[in-house]
This record gives sequence, structure tokens and C-alpha cells, in this order.
Amino acid sequence: MTNNAMQTVQIIRIVNECEGIRTLFFKMEYHPIPEPGQFAMIWVPGIDEIPMSISLCDERGIWGITVKSVGDCTKKLHALRVGDYIGVRGPLGNCFPSPKDANKQIFIVGGGMGMAPLKFLAQKLSESEFKYTIIEGAKTDDTLVFVDEIYEITRDSNEFFCCTDDGSYGEKGTSVDAFKKIMNERENDIKNMIVYSCGPESMMYGLFLTCKALNIELYASLERIMRCGFGLCGLCSLDPIGLLVCKDGPIFNLEQLSKIKDFGKYKRDFTGKKVPLD
Repeated sequence: MTNNAMQTVQIIRIVNECEGIRTLFFKMEYHPIPEPGQFAMIWVPGIDEIPMSISLCDERGIWGITVKSVGDCTKKLHALRVGDYIGVRGPLGNCFPSPKDANKQIFIVGGGMGMAPLKFLAQKLSESEFKYTIIEGAKTDDTLVFVDEIYEITRDSNEFFCCTDDGSYGEKGTSVDAFKKIMNERENDIKNMIVYSCGPESMMYGLFLTCKALNIELYASLERIMRCGFGLCGLCSLDPIGLLVCKDGPIFNLEQLSKIKDFGKYKRDFTGKKVPLD
């Protein structure tokens, strides 16, 4: 369920996750409970409105958004303090579907800011007593996020692997490298695997190619520029099938990803022009 009405909320807590990344917490009243993978449009008065993944929602209606300081709006969000106000529209978009089979070999594969909705997903899966393996990748050890939280979530019966490009924490390599290694060790279970992913699109595209070659069930969360969040501006359209990330996503399955020619290659800028992915 989604809600497009704006609600003004007060920041009640701020947590510094690592250098340049912090989580803002606020209480939402009278809104649907978000599911992992959904997003919200966050309005910073006098600056802009931008889409943000929801990284937490608890039984009290406390939501969390995890913000990396990269542009004018996110820099302003980083400058806010407890007691300041922002506007929130959401939850919006679709969510990661729950596994239909409790015996599925579940993998959660991500990196960077993509770990925000994946941490939320892991929490929900744990509450439903699903077993899973999380793989988190980052460039260096000081850019890993939620490591302590994920260790806590997974400590009873789930697995958590970290990897870094430079080998400064965990295995050296990418999260896709780590997934391939584990997958090869469990080759008898390949047909029973399901993969959830969010992170840099180049990483997810590599994961997609692996899953497509072996027909592994995959759900990936895509990120595009959005002005509206509900299908009007068209900046998040995906060629050639015309799906909108804000309305038809942000979660897309293997079949849909196979039809999106932009996936892993292009996005649209604020003018609507297609540009190469960073």
C-alpha cells in the first residue's frame, strides 16, 4: 500500500553510520506501514524533494532514512539536527516479495547505500524466521554501513559476509565475486536460490548476468532521478518497455530486467536526456 500525501515530521534521532552517511529517524502518523524495498519522497524546505529508500520501520511507526551527503539536498539533510522538520510522502513503489518457499536458499547481495533497504529486508525475514545469507560489498572498510546491526540481526542462525575492493575488511573483491564463490560451493542448490539486491547498478548488472545464465530467481532495486514519485514526470522511465521506477518499481524481477535495455548502461538526467550510468 502507498500514500502520496505529504506529512511534516520532526527528526527525533540521528545516527552517524560512517564517514558521510547518517540515518535520520522520525515518527509517521496515519500512514501505511512500509515494506522493505519501498521508498519515500523527502522534502527539505527551501531546497528540494528527493527519493530515499526506507531503511527501518518499527512497530511504533518510527521510520529511518539513511542519507549519503552527495548533493545540495542530502547535504542539507546532513546539516539538520534533532528537532528539525522535513516533509515525507510515502511509502511509495513496490517492495521485495517474500519467498514463497521457506526452504529457498535466500541471498541478500548489496553494496554502498543499497544496504539501506536490504537491512530492512533482513530484519523482516528474521522476524518471519526465514534463513538467509547476506553479502555486503564496499570500496574500503570505512565505507561499510550497518555492519554491527547486521551481525546482530544474523547472529542466531543466518550468515553475513563482508568484502571490500581493497581487502581492508573481509574478503578482497566485490559482492558479486563473493556470491559466485558461495554459489559454486552450493552448486547443488542453485535451482532453489532466490536473490535480492540493491546497490551500484554496475554491481547489480553483474549479478543479473550470473543469475540469468543459471536461471536464478532475482529481484533488484533500481534507482533513477524522480521529481514526482508517482508517474507524472517520466524521468525514471526505462527503455524500451516504458516501465517507471517510481510506479512499477523500484523492485524488478529477472524477466523484467532482461527486457530493460537501459539496465546497467543508461539513466536520464533532469532534462530527460539519456546519459551513461556513473
